[in-house]
Amino acid sequence: MDLRSYVRENQKVVEFVSQATPGVIDRYVGTLDHATARFNTILLRLSEHPLKTYEHAKEIDESYQAIQTFYEDTKRYLTWPYVFKPIIVLKLHWTGKTAIPKIKRLLQKIDN
Repeated sequence: MDLRSYVRENQKVVEFVSQATPGVIDRYVGTLDHATARFNTILLRLSEHPLKTYEHAKEIDESYQAIQTFYEDTKRYLTWPYVFKPIIVLKLHWTGKTAIPKIKRLLQKIDN
């Protein structure tokens, strides 16, 4: 994928974060906000150095997929019946503990 397409696809997540009702799902929206901000910073830094883009292509795609998964699960948490919410919370917790920190590590790797 091209860097521009990542930005376009993440636009839905940014709109969701900006329109989220305060107090309902703050920690999930906060996680999405930090992850998308870091991911956009990664894309900005890589646009300045196009050769690094190919070097980190797999990690960029994994980060993008992690954000999209977390976003979809957050939307499910809001809309699905109460019976399924504990399952979705576990999935959100797992994604937040395993995949989202990889975005921060990728940003640190690109900065250095």
